[in-house]
Amino acid sequence: MAKLFLSLEGNPVKEFRLTRHRTSIGRRSTNDIQIDNLAVSGEHAVLELVGQIYFIEDQKSTNGTSVNGEKIQRHPLRDGDEIKIGKYSLKFWREAGAEANGTDFERTMILHATPQAQVNDSAEQTAVVRVLTGANAGRELVLTKNTTTLGKAGVQVSVINRRGLDYFLAHVEGAKRPVVNGREIGEQPHQLIEEDLIEILGIRMAFFYR
Repeated sequence: MAKLFLSLEGNPVKEFRLTRHRTSIGRRSTNDIQIDNLAVSGEHAVLELVGQIYFIEDQKSTNGTSVNGEKIQRHPLRDGDEIKIGKYSLKFWREAGAEANGTDFERTMILHATPQAQVNDSAEQTAVVRVLTGANAGRELVLTKNTTTLGKAGVQVSVINRRGLDYFLAHVEGAKRPVVNGREIGEQPHQLIEEDLIEILGIRMAFFYR
């Protein structure tokens, strides 16, 4: 469970449990976390859970949002990070949870997957990513979920999203974007096609249908 501790000039104000994938922060009462202060914009910032990582994103606020003293537009959060909005501070804490059983590869490369909506097409092909290099060469990831998050938190994180019968690779976190067929993808999600070669964290993988 992740939490935010709201304080003003070092004085505790309130604790908020983050139970949603998206939590809005701002002056208006329609926000999940309301901070009634003129220095805070009506819709100031948003917390979003992507895979297992929480991100804070400024919503083009007047006075901006900072994390640990630095102005940000979008920034991943870690235990103990301090978000500053106006004169208010929001301390981010995340309770340690037991890691799921699995190999080092699963804990490193597969961060999160969301359930797939039921599809009634019995002839539908199954999308697969096969690892080509590294200690786990030959291992296959069957993409049976709507969203599969790949990478290592704090280093490089990417997601493969399913849209109907198509799959798209998108960059989430890290200075280096994922590479497809020798080229880094852009800001927009990249549609994957049969036999595409993907590289994340220096690990090469092949995308195909079975």
